[in-house]
Amino acid sequence: MKKLLLSLALSLGVLSATPVMAAAPAFSASQMAQVKLKDLSFKEVMRQFYSGRMGYAYVDDDYVESMPNIGLDSVNNDGERTVALMRPVISYKNVAGESRYLVIIENVLVKNGSLVSCHACQATADLYSFKKLDNGLFQLVSKTSKNVEFSSSWGRVGLNATSIQQGLQPLGKNLTGSVFMNNYMSTGEMTSWWDVLHLPENAYINLYTLGDAGSDNSGNHDEDSPLHYDYKVTFKVLPENATYYPIMLTYKGEKPTEDYERINSVNYSKIVKFDPVKKDYK
Repeated sequence: MKKLLLSLALSLGVLSATPVMAAAPAFSASQMAQVKLKDLSFKEVMRQFYSGRMGYAYVDDDYVESMPNIGLDSVNNDGERTVALMRPVISYKNVAGESRYLVIIENVLVKNGSLVSCHACQATADLYSFKKLDNGLFQLVSKTSKNVEFSSSWGRVGLNATSIQQGLQPLGKNLTGSVFMNNYMSTGEMTSWWDVLHLPENAYINLYTLGDAGSDNSGNHDEDSPLHYDYKVTFKVLPENATYYPIMLTYKGEKPTEDYERINSVNYSKIVKFDPVKKDYK
């Protein structure tokens, strides 16, 4: 039953973290560099990237109103309106030690002023990285391509600024990124996984699933129950002379088998590597 629920969640896209990408034009650093903003305010970002799509949207929702927001496009057949929210700007250093700035525009659905929220309700996001020029302007370095899907549930995107900031580090010879955790709670079980955000300067920004980050069913069973399990998965980036660094995942605790027939004590590690052709970690 647990496996069935997990499979259902995956089919609904609730746990989906691997991007699904439509055909995108080849990345051009020179074209990116042509975009320059006087600042990274909500006003400037939205005017640059969303002109012709913006309009008033009625909002009466604490989450949506906690960030700068504006309506996008028109109301759909279900009476829902896309609303763009700007998350706080994240500052970071690239592998050369130069300052960069990450802008996240979350796109949520609002109906009758409230966030459309349910277990399977998804949201999208557009990410942009910038560098500050000597003249004070902010020049675009990279962005996500169209139709990238992010982990999301309850109508929100799983891009926690604090987690992303804490996970920032070199992920390759010329690549800075972030490894951060996402999770999903259902029927008394907390399922977690590691996401990896790549912030390249010679390719589009992208998000990948690294792997399992742990699970526990404390919501269903007390710790002294033979049916209780709880295991954690930690990660360690292994720098080497490679385009993409391998990452070691270490499993510890009590972990169920894939068929949930047995619960075993585990303490082992495995190394995963990024496949630039298949665009995933294996």
